[in-house]
Amino acid sequence: MFGGVSVEESNEIAQVFLESVKRLTNKEIIVYSDLSNARSRFNRNIADNYELWLAYYGDYNNLRDVETAWDKWIGIQYTDRGRVNGIRGSVDRDLYTENIFLSDTAPISNNPNPNEDINTQSVFYTVEPGDTLSSIAIKYGTTVQELATINNISNPNLIYPGQSLRILTNSTSHGEETRQTGSITYTVQRGNTLSQIANSYGVSVSHIIEINDIQNPNLIYPGQKLRITESSSNTLNPVLQNNYYEVKRGDTLSSIASRYGVTVRYLVNLNGIRNPNLIYPGQMLKV
Repeated sequence: MFGGVSVEESNEIAQVFLESVKRLTNKEIIVYSDLSNARSRFNRNIADNYELWLAYYGDYNNLRDVETAWDKWIGIQYTDRGRVNGIRGSVDRDLYTENIFLSDTAPISNNPNPNEDINTQSVFYTVEPGDTLSSIAIKYGTTVQELATINNISNPNLIYPGQSLRILTNSTSHGEETRQTGSITYTVQRGNTLSQIANSYGVSVSHIIEINDIQNPNLIYPGQKLRITESSSNTLNPVLQNNYYEVKRGDTLSSIASRYGVTVRYLVNLNGIRNPNLIYPGQMLKV
């Protein structure tokens, strides 16, 4: 069911997922689990914040004495072979307590994709002394990767004054004020990481973390708005620059500590790591 993911990893993933769903729907969330995973997989932090809907096809009346992270369930699916008149085949049957019902029955708001129905246009920009693809991308609300692709630039670090760059822009998503201030607002998409976003705009992860006051760099969610500015990479506190490392496959805390000339204990304490043997690809660590 969990594809070899450890207990610690699955709880971290579950926590991020549950928080994201709750934030996006503004509804209370329930964990649906079988007895085995309710007993051995989910931790007390999950149980303290989310109620349990249990799937168990046995004597469910005695389950309150079974040791799990939850003290009780508020709903139980007691069979998947129930029969209901008018329905052909077997169906699930459940019993619920009154605690499972929502007090807020308002429909979930439908947030349309702001990028739909946009009138895409092209403009041309002449590179000036001191320009970088990053500063131009932020000024026009695009990415370094897109500029490099549509202009056939093989080396994004090599542009020259007088060079003409084609830029895809649109008439609705980026106003004149954004261009004047050298600032854009990026809407996080499903699957994004801070590292990917930072690379797209040619800025550091620390830049995005500081100007958006992000408390947990490993927790961003679809629909979240992130501000990215053109000039702040030159004005941020230098102590905060480039002080995050994205864990790669095969990394260990020991190898990362050695790379940065620090101790494993230092990384553990700095990042609040409970299990020094558990880090995962894509995780952002303060270094």
